[in-house]
Amino acid sequence: MRTAEVALLVSLALMADWRRVEPGVAIELPRDHAAHPDVRTEWWYVTGHLADEAGRAFGFQFTIFRSGMDPEPPAPGASPFRARQVYAGHLAVTDVARGRTLFAERLRREAAGFAGAATEKLSAWVENWSIEAEDAANPGGVVLRVAGADAARGLALRLALTPRKPAVRHGDGGYSKKGDDPGNASAYVSFTRLEARGTLAPGDGEPERAVAGEAWFDHEWGTTQLGRGVVGWDWFSLQLDDGRELMLYGLRRADGTPADASAGTLVRADGSTRRLAREDFAIEPSATWTSPRSRARYPSAWRVRVASESIDFALAPLVPDCELDTADSTGVTYWEGPVRVTGSASGRGYAELTGYAGSMDGFF
Repeated sequence: MRTAEVALLVSLALMADWRRVEPGVAIELPRDHAAHPDVRTEWWYVTGHLADEAGRAFGFQFTIFRSGMDPEPPAPGASPFRARQVYAGHLAVTDVARGRTLFAERLRREAAGFAGAATEKLSAWVENWSIEAEDAANPGGVVLRVAGADAARGLALRLALTPRKPAVRHGDGGYSKKGDDPGNASAYVSFTRLEARGTLAPGDGEPERAVAGEAWFDHEWGTTQLGRGVVGWDWFSLQLDDGRELMLYGLRRADGTPADASAGTLVRADGSTRRLAREDFAIEPSATWTSPRSRARYPSAWRVRVASESIDFALAPLVPDCELDTADSTGVTYWEGPVRVTGSASGRGYAELTGYAGSMDGFF
């Protein structure tokens, strides 16, 4: 399925009557780690930093997206192959020593078991790519298991992810406002620090090896998320060495200025949280990188400040080229990669940059 087909499916879905996420949304866990097929868009997203036994460092991203095409149940006798839900998968591995990122993607309809997601527990899959949760006695109450492989690129990832802190409900109890119009919001939940253990094959015929590290899990769902005039976002998930985590997103207008709904969450070492409004923080790009493929120019270094929390640090990518071209799945070209934190605090994290190779207006 190519970009034009993805755009057509998105435009058809926009005409349908989907439930919108409204203020006061009640998020019950672990139930709401599962799918919400009555809203149009949903994703389960994991990023992290891993190292093998020799200390070789890797970053990874694994995401399963759900896009609803029709909110109504199928009519009697309807074809089981009609696209009511479409699922995409993204798998990216950044090899820090080699300075490269390899990427694989999949797109499948929810039909005949090719892809799907359970509504009673976290279990989402695209063929043999999957993310699942099982009950456990830890602060998160679950262990997440992620599995994905692409033989053509030699990539494979299989991880067990154990939360070290309870789940975080961003915004107002999980209601994450993205714009002023009714329904411009998502429900947004994260595990901001997970212990990661498993195996990784980094590509080019290299064998799988044992790896360990830390990861971050996001789950968002909603129907009409982006507000008017927003063309993209700069999003950061940062794990600081002092035990805190910081999530920030700057919703970006066409002129580069941040929209009022830009926001964030500070997670303290004890797991308590503080909501951050746009005026509470600043993200200032200090360098750029131009893609040799799309010719898009992305920020490639930042100064991040939260004055009231004595935060003033620099972010820099571990590998400059982490651009992902998803023409065969979600139809978006974006930058997603691991970053280093230095300054008033040290640590590491991930950055996601959209709207630089084409506006995101109409996709969310």
